Amino acid sequence: MTDKATTIPHYFTTDDKGFVPSGLARNPWFANAVAGGPIAALIGHVVEAAGFDGRFEICRLTIDILGIVPRARLVPRITPVRQGRQAQFHRVELLAEDRCVAQAHVLLARHLDTPEFPAPQPHPAPEEVPENDFLVGASMAGAIRTRPVMGRVREPGRGVSWMRMDGEVVLGVPASPFVKACLFADFGNGVGSATFAHEWSYANLDISIQFLRMPRGDWLLLDAHTEGAGNGHAVAQSVFADAEGVYAKGTQTIFVAAGQKIERS
Repeated sequence: MTDKATTIPHYFTTDDKGFVPSGLARNPWFANAVAGGPIAALIGHVVEAAGFDGRFEICRLTIDILGIVPRARLVPRITPVRQGRQAQFHRVELLAEDRCVAQAHVLLARHLDTPEFPAPQPHPAPEEVPENDFLVGASMAGAIRTRPVMGRVREPGRGVSWMRMDGEVVLGVPASPFVKACLFADFGNGVGSATFAHEWSYANLDISIQFLRMPRGDWLLLDAHTEGAGNGHAVAQSVFADAEGVYAKGTQTIFVAAGQKIERS
């Protein structure tokens, strides 16, 4: 192991076939599984590295977690679905021993100069908020720093926090704001949970991000809350911003079950 590997927190290393999870990618519920955040971040890395047509911009990314993702080599596969003049659509799969364990769909729209109608940004700037521990054990060995505005992970109610990730998703590759945004999009159900974690678990089954534009800068804000009808599932809704304003909105489908530990089927 190189000195770099021991000093930079990271979720994955690469070999000649794919991506190998590190200990920091571990799922908090299953010892031999990968957590949703690293999965989302890896898919973001794969999407960014795919080199899609530069005349198009990513406007939607949806991720489906297809059961427990094992802590094993993950091999990406990208399939073009639509190659239109105004929109393009691609399917991204992560394979573990030839079994698809997670998939994503990427919608891109052709870039055009059009009128702006930005979403409101009522949140304080990151430099106006003191840094504090917010994520309760999900800090990537200290690489994820937070400036909480309101709420707290594992406590019910709306949660708002600025976040910064100084580690690497894939060792040796600096993570872009887009890749970091994919990572933080998995946090909405925890940051904006509707119950105490010891009473009900609320694992997400998917992640959907609709981008107004690509994120910029080091500090990214997550404003999340969860709503449900008392029937076993719920929806976590998130607003994503950077220092220049809101760049995306997203949702997660939440499976609600008794206790902290659940199993995805």
